[in-house]
Amino acid sequence: MKKRLKKSLTNLLAVCMALSFACPGGPWALKVQARTDQSLEEYKDVLNYTAEYLDFREYQEQHQGSAWPEDMYVLEGGDFVRSEGREEPEVLTDYEGRAGKSVLTRDTGMVEYEVDIRTEGMYQMALTYYPVEGNGSSIQRAFFLDGELPYKQLSEVEFSRVWVNSVSEWASDNQGNDLKPTQVEAPEWVESQLYDAEGYVVEPLSLYLTAGKHTITVVSQREPMVLGAITLKNEKTPLDYQEQYQQWFGDGGKDTSGQLVEIQAEYAEKKSSSMLYPTQDQSSPAIVPYSARALKNNTIGGNSWSHTGQWIEWGFDVEQDGFYNIALHAKQNFVKGIYVSRKILLDGQVPFSEMSHYGFTYNSDWEMIKLSDEAGEPYRFYLTAGHHTLRMHRDSRLRYLSDRPPVRHSRRAERLCPEDLQLCAGRFRHPERPGSAAPV
Repeated sequence: MKKRLKKSLTNLLAVCMALSFACPGGPWALKVQARTDQSLEEYKDVLNYTAEYLDFREYQEQHQGSAWPEDMYVLEGGDFVRSEGREEPEVLTDYEGRAGKSVLTRDTGMVEYEVDIRTEGMYQMALTYYPVEGNGSSIQRAFFLDGELPYKQLSEVEFSRVWVNSVSEWASDNQGNDLKPTQVEAPEWVESQLYDAEGYVVEPLSLYLTAGKHTITVVSQREPMVLGAITLKNEKTPLDYQEQYQQWFGDGGKDTSGQLVEIQAEYAEKKSSSMLYPTQDQSSPAIVPYSARALKNNTIGGNSWSHTGQWIEWGFDVEQDGFYNIALHAKQNFVKGIYVSRKILLDGQVPFSEMSHYGFTYNSDWEMIKLSDEAGEPYRFYLTAGHHTLRMHRDSRLRYLSDRPPVRHSRRAERLCPEDLQLCAGRFRHPERPGSAAPV
């Protein structure tokens, strides 16, 4: 502890102040010129043993009652004040269509930034990054504040790659069995908040920042990435369903009629892992396509969708503005008595708070599941005519349906006893009117 205190005092004395200026109506633009003297080896020493550090929940308790400011600060990736590693970070200009200076960070090394905070409080942090070619694993980084690790979850933050099917039509063998398509990377610029890699903390990670100068150090743990920007900004909490529905309705939202869009889930447009390829199920003729003789690519998920942070995304089009119900032909046969949850996003946003952790209960059979409230009333989602995306993001929230507390599952336990949430089709149709019996 004395050693870390001495380092902190040394770092504080080594900071050279830089002038910041504000852009009217926008975030604070930062020209950074200060640095600390913490070495990469010293950071690695901390990362080798993090058991003594606070858990995020303990960190939150220490700062309970702190403000959540509306200020936003953007640190351009190329504006780092110090770096260290085997290779010098490469500064890139207007990389892959993104304006500004970004930096190519390797699978080892560090880059350091300074930020001048105007308003004290808790801040969520997000990275804008481009997953360049590596070994195909998820990208991993550690984050330090003023030369210190605030809590252990920041020692191992993961960022996903983007994978797609190599073909849109399946090849088959001489027995008529579908061949599973190869998964290939389709890199793109991604903006992602920081999350607990183990999934026990489901909300975005945050930092307590006093007013004044601070340093943020990003240490590479695994895989290269192009870092476009670090953003400190608190996202607004989604409204609950009733509030959001009243807002949509007040803005002129109306029911649609005669609309049905069906998506075969195995044709997902994007995934976060190369393991999320189409799977084959012959357990029920209700699955499309189905064959008792040949194996068909007709589902996705199951055992391969058991790791925290994994996501699958589908694209679809609707012809009318208005309200839609959403239903999934799915099966969750992990363990009786619990539900597993998914965060559900439409066009990159959680539409209302109930979609942050939507639970799927146990059922050994395939069933058509309408996204509904606790009373069984289907949710109404407002969509404009045109193209949309639906993403389902795996979190680690496992809850008992009784009053017993949930079991804390490790990653290894999840692999030995994985949840099995398989999707066959998603349907988007007009809401049922009272007294009607529109089939799904």
